[in-house]
Amino acid sequence: MHYFRNQNHYPFLLILFIAFACTEPSKHSESSKLEASGEILRIPIDSITANISTGLIRYEDYLVNVNWNSNALQFYDLNTKELHKEITYQQEGPQGVGSILGIHIQNLDSILLFTQTVPVITLTDTTGLVKNRIKYENPEGHTNAFVHNAYFGSAPRLINNQLWAKTHIPVQYSKMTADLMKKSVMGYRIDLESGSSSKTGLNYPDDYLDRGLKFYEPSLVFQPDFTVYSLFGDHRLFKQNQDGSLETFEGQSEYLDESLPLFPVDGERFDTQKYLTASSRYETLLFDEYREVYYRFAYPTLQIEKEEDLMPLRENPGPFVIQVFDEDLTLITESYFEGGIYFPNNHFITEKGLYLSANNPENPEAEEDAFRFELIELKD
Repeated sequence: MHYFRNQNHYPFLLILFIAFACTEPSKHSESSKLEASGEILRIPIDSITANISTGLIRYEDYLVNVNWNSNALQFYDLNTKELHKEITYQQEGPQGVGSILGIHIQNLDSILLFTQTVPVITLTDTTGLVKNRIKYENPEGHTNAFVHNAYFGSAPRLINNQLWAKTHIPVQYSKMTADLMKKSVMGYRIDLESGSSSKTGLNYPDDYLDRGLKFYEPSLVFQPDFTVYSLFGDHRLFKQNQDGSLETFEGQSEYLDESLPLFPVDGERFDTQKYLTASSRYETLLFDEYREVYYRFAYPTLQIEKEEDLMPLRENPGPFVIQVFDEDLTLITESYFEGGIYFPNNHFITEKGLYLSANNPENPEAEEDAFRFELIELKD
């Protein structure tokens, strides 16, 4: 099966991280349940498209696949279940866009392409032509806007021509300090007219490193009037308001260790990898606008003793949990999903619910010639 195996991007990211409707929706209660429906969505793909994506975006009736291997965007029609359009971009030259890391679709005439190598946003549309290149400034001590559609999801948001985007702190992971963290932010605003940028006030919690060093990767949901975020090593959810005030909400999963582990500062490489890929942790946070709930993906601790058992977790994560929080950020339910069935980093939301890729490499029903998703429903 042609599962995604990219030898350039994920190692780069790992080094970076070690060295980052008109009707009113029904309200949900603690009796709500998140369940696999058994309903499968199958979309055929060609022989050179991997059945596990490096990034998916649902825009209106399209599922857009960010294909790193071909530096292309593939628009699949969710109604016909067919490829509607594929746009392949040059990396160099007058129409070059660099190596695409992630995208944001404002509308089909305004598609923003992001790369990690230079602080430039390319504006394009479904013709595939470059309409504009927006060179922007990074706030001091922060990286380029980090837009990745499959890792710790943090979709940008455009508000009054200001693009809110995630960033990283360019410091070797083991050298992070509480003082440096207090001076840093998780995201900033880019003025798409001038290219200037400004810190958004999205600070890390003051107490995040009180117990010791922890991986500090966030997942952010930019809302018009506030930002909700989650962190790798914290049970809580956080709400950063426009006035700079920070609210915290309890969100501990019953499936994760009560005391989340600390980074093994004096450990070997195996200990570091085990901490990052096999320890209790929280990853992507999503907002479902149809049901007005947040989904958070979490991973329980796995008992791993050998490195050969650890390495596959980079591409084939084990069991995971999906938590559901209401608009008030109250945890209303959570569901445990066994490993070997789904690939949780490939997901999208429609009016029907949350779709998860069922192309886990260990799933006997996985298909090499199709994207295969199962509908996960929130039932009251």
